Amino acid sequence: MKQLLLISLCLASSVANAECYMRSTVKLTVSQITLAVDPQHLVVPDARGKKCVVRYRVAYPDKWETVEGEAVAKTELDACAQAADVKNGYILEDVRPSKLTADNQMVCSDLPDIRVRPVQRGETVWESEVNLHNNPMERKYFYYKDTKCRMFVERDARNQNMYMYQGIICKKDSTLNSKWLVLDKY
Repeated sequence: MKQLLLISLCLASSVANAECYMRSTVKLTVSQITLAVDPQHLVVPDARGKKCVVRYRVAYPDKWETVEGEAVAKTELDACAQAADVKNGYILEDVRPSKLTADNQMVCSDLPDIRVRPVQRGETVWESEVNLHNNPMERKYFYYKDTKCRMFVERDARNQNMYMYQGIICKKDSTLNSKWLVLDKY
């Protein structure tokens, strides 16, 4: 009896700490997604095996959108591979694809929310925490000293003036889901 009470208290406290909010999802049928980055995985047991929820960011077509996919499979690896498939993802923001279906859900999650924000030199960030470059030619990846890098822009409104900064971010290491280092911002 004491064990049952202890388990129920642990479950209640974990749900109490999770951030809950209402959101609308939009199912993409036809899209022009060019890039999927910064995947975050959440795996839970399911009656049919393992359920994997993958949240990632995509460039659609010239700004970052948060996408979430979920799948159930016998193994964690298979479930996460299916959930990360861009064709089956749900965009969590308003978009205008050629065909879509919508759904409202209450979501409780402990995963951090990635948003575009001002960054500083030397800071470690997710790739989608910085804006895409305005010039499509500057959005492309390049390699510097065998490290994958790209340019970004940052807008800042101060004292009734608009400032635009450019910068360079590079992957911290060669692992698949590594964060990026802000090398320069000018």
